[in-house]
Amino acid sequence: MAINKDLKALLQTDDFKQIKDPELIQHADKFRLEDYKDIPDSHIIHAMIEKLKSTRINNLSGYEPFKHQEVVIGVTQHIDNLVMKHGLENLQILEHDYKYHWRLNQNIKYADLGNLKPNSHMIVGMPFPGHCCTHNDMDQIITECNEKNISLHLDCAWINCAKDIEFNFDQECIKSFAMSFSKAYGLGWNRIGIRWSRQIDPTDSITIFNQHNMFNTSLIKIAYHYAKHFDIDYLWNKYQESYEQICKETLTMPTNTVWLGKDIRGNLVGMADALQSVSVSN
Repeated sequence: MAINKDLKALLQTDDFKQIKDPELIQHADKFRLEDYKDIPDSHIIHAMIEKLKSTRINNLSGYEPFKHQEVVIGVTQHIDNLVMKHGLENLQILEHDYKYHWRLNQNIKYADLGNLKPNSHMIVGMPFPGHCCTHNDMDQIITECNEKNISLHLDCAWINCAKDIEFNFDQECIKSFAMSFSKAYGLGWNRIGIRWSRQIDPTDSITIFNQHNMFNTSLIKIAYHYAKHFDIDYLWNKYQESYEQICKETLTMPTNTVWLGKDIRGNLVGMADALQSVSVSN
């Protein structure tokens, strides 16, 4: 089959931007704060939690031991909170995880699976950015963390633009994880999400942030505005057919993340522009 050169030219090799879905963008114009002024924050936060758990294209379980759910200004606040509590040097990071870690410390020394530091903390993307799915060695990571008393924290920012993720959060070593609406609904301009924790630490900045209602209520109301009208699996449900067409016509290998594929060398390629082009033409 001949390669579709027009589609191939739309693939990005270094700037993996999100899909600028026109329906999601237009929905922002329909938001009016006064429409939600009489809805209690507690109701909205509960609805946000249930929406994040409502995926049908992933199989996620083990929420029950994480009794504490708190608002975060995107998953990046979850990361920053861990850095604040434990320090950059004491938070173990695997290579090919979220580039934000490198931006915080460009001299970062990545953790070596099999030689993780005992009695410490670790954060792992799930799905893992370099693999676009659950980390290939996730079972080994969990086993080693359990054996070495390592507290594992998960960055689940991408999970709502991924599919076929099967994971049970109820692992002894996992102490917290966070999800965001930013990737699901293109809400990078209104970063908002939820952190799940096993235990409450009264000196934790996110806990203080929530106990004293320090988050801007307009953030959660915008998330609620989207959650009421769009399925959490919206992007894959809308773009899967276009995604498969692009992979076929450009010889791109599919991944579990909706705007990312891999070239024949295994390098990530961004598909957002191609997806929107094919979606419009179809």
